[in-house]
Amino acid sequence: MKRLSSKHWKNKSKAKDKGWFTTNKDGESKTRVVNGACIFHNPPGFEGGTGCAFHIAAEEAGERHMDWKPDVCWQVPVRLEEHVEDGGYVVSTIREWKRRDWGEGGDDFHWWCTESSDSFVGKDPTYTFFSDELTEIMGKKSYAILVKMLSAPVGVPLPHPALRKKD
Repeated sequence: MKRLSSKHWKNKSKAKDKGWFTTNKDGESKTRVVNGACIFHNPPGFEGGTGCAFHIAAEEAGERHMDWKPDVCWQVPVRLEEHVEDGGYVVSTIREWKRRDWGEGGDDFHWWCTESSDSFVGKDPTYTFFSDELTEIMGKKSYAILVKMLSAPVGVPLPHPALRKKD
């Protein structure tokens, strides 16, 4: 927070006056909302840039955005789920976040993109594009195994469901 300047963050003065987080009814901390968006979101037209203040400042500093953002922010759209099997083994699954994962409010996310075919136009595979995020989540050794497995594909991969043609 200290590294964010008003040059990169439109709501810095609001955060200074009233804080940048609030507590929900369950006692959990969450970021404050200003004008219907996260307090760290810069609106269109802000001279420092539109979007996440952390992302903008990190980019200008030549650093990874994930080193600036809270975990929940830099992990999106990658989701880690863990559950314990009957024998005590932990099964970890990495997948994309979906609107439904956010509860009823997820349908209102105008910025959500992972279920749109527009999200699948990049030239780099997801596992390489999100290499920093995946390495942080799963560790270097596991990520290296993933890369080895995915860089030697066998057969024809199935398209993501968002890319399938609707009948």
